[in-house]
Amino acid sequence: MVHDDRQRTGEQPMPAIQAPKVAELVAAQLRRRIVTGELSDGAVLPREANLLDEFGVSRPSLREALRILETEGLVRIRRGNVGGAVVTRPTATSAAYHLGLTLRANEVTCDDLAVGRLAIEPTCAALAAALPDRQAIVAQLTRLIDESEASEAAAEFHDAAHAFHLGLTELCGNTTMRLIAGTLEAVWNAQEDRVLRADYQSDQRARRMSIASHRRIVAAIEAGRGDQASREMSRHLGDTHDLMTARYGSSVIELPAPASLSTLRAVSGLSLAGTSAP
Repeated sequence: MVHDDRQRTGEQPMPAIQAPKVAELVAAQLRRRIVTGELSDGAVLPREANLLDEFGVSRPSLREALRILETEGLVRIRRGNVGGAVVTRPTATSAAYHLGLTLRANEVTCDDLAVGRLAIEPTCAALAAALPDRQAIVAQLTRLIDESEASEAAAEFHDAAHAFHLGLTELCGNTTMRLIAGTLEAVWNAQEDRVLRADYQSDQRARRMSIASHRRIVAAIEAGRGDQASREMSRHLGDTHDLMTARYGSSVIELPAPASLSTLRAVSGLSLAGTSAP
């Protein structure tokens, strides 16, 4: 009767409410345990028989739930005698890789990526300058600059300079900005690999300018001058972007290879008491 009344008045029928599938409910429970840390990285989920008993579902539903989590990158399924589902908690490294996939699928260009980086990373510099424990941050960043200055090979210098940017985002004191800027920086680094290693090897002036720019950024952070730190970072990024976009600006970005994210994994261990980084 209600349906007939709606037809007469021209009203659209209400869409049917879709109940979640059993597999999705099981996946949601396990997903919550992984992201909250109840299940630690590298932990092996209970045996299939135990999970079936716990959730009271069929074997096909449980296996579908595990496939959902595997697709999301939250578990890794091992085969063979030592089989099982191994927890792989989300990290900045995995986020950078998946961000790269998403950007590439949307045909993002180097120009577009550069604009995004320029909008975010200077904010990290300003945040670092406002932290009460910024002297400890300055010490960490100065060490990274010294390592880049001591580098002889072009590849070593490039990696050390990249570590400076990741270090700054890691120590900016805001977890959200740390993760967003850090993943974006890792994707940008994959683009720099195409051109900057060769340029820094042949152009010592470019290396000196990069090092001097990094030191000015750190000096502004040490003085607690957030606006100046942001301006120095913007100027530095602009110079780097000009070199990249002059050659590859309109081209679609390259995917970051998992191996290229090794610097992000190494730098992500930096932390300072008093920042909000976990």
